[in-house]
Amino acid sequence: MRILLVQPSRWSPDGHANLTAVETLLTGAPPADLVVLPELAGSELPRREYLERLRGLAARARAAVVGGSHYAPAGAGKVNQGLAVSASGEVLAGYGKSHPYGVERDDGVVPAPIGDGFEVAGRRVRVLLCADLWYSGSLAGPPADVVVVPAFSVTQWPTPGPARSLWEHMSVARAYEFMTYVAVSDWHHEAGYHGQPCAGVTGLANPSPADGAGFFTAQPSAAVAAYELDFERLGRFRRNRADRSFAFTK
Repeated sequence: MRILLVQPSRWSPDGHANLTAVETLLTGAPPADLVVLPELAGSELPRREYLERLRGLAARARAAVVGGSHYAPAGAGKVNQGLAVSASGEVLAGYGKSHPYGVERDDGVVPAPIGDGFEVAGRRVRVLLCADLWYSGSLAGPPADVVVVPAFSVTQWPTPGPARSLWEHMSVARAYEFMTYVAVSDWHHEAGYHGQPCAGVTGLANPSPADGAGFFTAQPSAAVAAYELDFERLGRFRRNRADRSFAFTK
């Protein structure tokens, strides 16, 4: 499976502007099975408009798209939720953010169900929105072959380095514990949300790198990058873990 992670340089409260920027970035991108957008790519677009834009992106990319997320009304507040669509426009899954963070809660965002996974190219995909990755309980249920994380990694640090390091370590820990790839699509560190800067943590955590060193491949500057996922190697890793009584399945 080939996955494309998109890392735009600027976030706008106008979801159409964000998704138009993504369309531009994907022009000329290599073919892929799955494209992952960062959190809040749809900002506050109504669901109908958000879905319409995702279907257009998926058709042009000829790939399934995990559409980051958008805010939707929910009672007296709102929820942070998103959709995954196939290249043909079918809705593959809905998902939500179970752990709204800091400034979101101040802005009236309430918890939403994480949602179910879906299949792409015969592989099981789970979506966790940003801070949900930091709670291991978010990955309860059937094991996933790849966990994709649309993120907006706002940080209180004056530079992106500390938060980026924490995210990389957390991604590797989840990948190793749950024997899966973890792919994070974030905004570039130049982006900001409600006055808070982004860390720019886009990249891939691999629980079993061939060289024993590349547990996390960062994408600090590229707007779009492709990652090849080796599921034969992942299967060997899982079997080895099971043989050593570290795994919950063979």
